Amino acid sequence: MGMLVSQYQRKREVEALRQAIDDTRSTLQIIEYGAANLRLLELNPAVWEDRDCSRFLKHELAFSILEHWREREVIDGAVGKPGYADEFARSALSFFDCNSAADFVKLTKAELWVYPGDGLLHATYDLSESDLKSFDDFIRNATTPETSSGG
Repeated sequence: MGMLVSQYQRKREVEALRQAIDDTRSTLQIIEYGAANLRLLELNPAVWEDRDCSRFLKHELAFSILEHWREREVIDGAVGKPGYADEFARSALSFFDCNSAADFVKLTKAELWVYPGDGLLHATYDLSESDLKSFDDFIRNATTPETSSGG
């Protein structure tokens, strides 16, 4: 009986480890995909001016901003740098003309969605009132100019 219990516990531990690996992999994909889009723009800003590319890039950056907001604590922990998600949002939002969640949602609904049934469009429509407040705080924090102390 003890062996069966031990085997069952080991099986649960293995499943928990698999789930943790999958969660970590997903978090790392969010981080790397967002960072790759920003690097693309930093290395070749002319891509932003290309009408064929810019709509897709805007869509992907907007989706990355939402993901960094939703998973900010996990992302900061994975990167090992508190505030990483805020820094990402600050960089990504510099490519948009929005300073609030309302601006972001309006921009998404007006021009950032790419296809019917778009996940980005659904993600913004599905924001609850408390989500909008939290997202607004996130965007305002990211778009507020940093003030340096002591000088």
